[in-house]
Amino acid sequence: MTETATLIAIGMGPGDPELITLKGLRALQAADVIFVPQSRDGDQSLALRIAEPWIDRARQTVVALPLPMTRDAGQLRPAWRAAAETIATELNGRRRGAYLLLGDPLLYGTFVYLWRELAAIQAPVTITIIPGVTSFAAAAATAGIPLAMSDERMIIMPASYETDAATLRRLLTDFETIVLMKAGSALPAIVAALAELDLLDRALYAERVGMPEELIVRDLRTIDPQRRPYLSLVIIRRGDHI
Repeated sequence: MTETATLIAIGMGPGDPELITLKGLRALQAADVIFVPQSRDGDQSLALRIAEPWIDRARQTVVALPLPMTRDAGQLRPAWRAAAETIATELNGRRRGAYLLLGDPLLYGTFVYLWRELAAIQAPVTITIIPGVTSFAAAAATAGIPLAMSDERMIIMPASYETDAATLRRLLTDFETIVLMKAGSALPAIVAALAELDLLDRALYAERVGMPEELIVRDLRTIDPQRRPYLSLVIIRRGDHI
């Protein structure tokens, strides 16, 4: 590249197309090239599904970036490097790019890793980030529960690391609200821990928030915790009853 291109990371929100910010929508519509992460098993990009109504296929190019669904750094790092190189090539000549992802780009999102690789290859790309509505904010709004009030404290973390009763008990001593992201396969352990602590009535489960297949449940006893989707979360609150 001989001139600096632009790349805007756009948080597309949790799934409802109407939860895209106006700034994100304008950036999406102004882009020449739209990049979307896609699992290597060929599943459709959920971020692209959200954006589809506003994409002009006659004018805009959509580029899928294959990324493995794994935590293995040996597989991830080469995939991120290849994605960064694809972006650099596609944006040659000061083209305007948009990278779409669910939720917010800086909260457990894929963009931070891609950003690192773009810097590593010294791609002359100016990066801008547009925040998005998070899934836990949308789930709380739909359920009508407060996330935090006054001087209450709240913690957000991946579910896979904090699922045992002892840890949840300690966290609930320090925080009024716990948000466990990406519950998925960890849900059976979470439900067991909540039952042990007699907190099932203080928890909210949500999956695929904002999408047509959205499920939000106030009573975790009513769902089968086995094989829940990766895009799921649990909100536990010891403050005002939800």
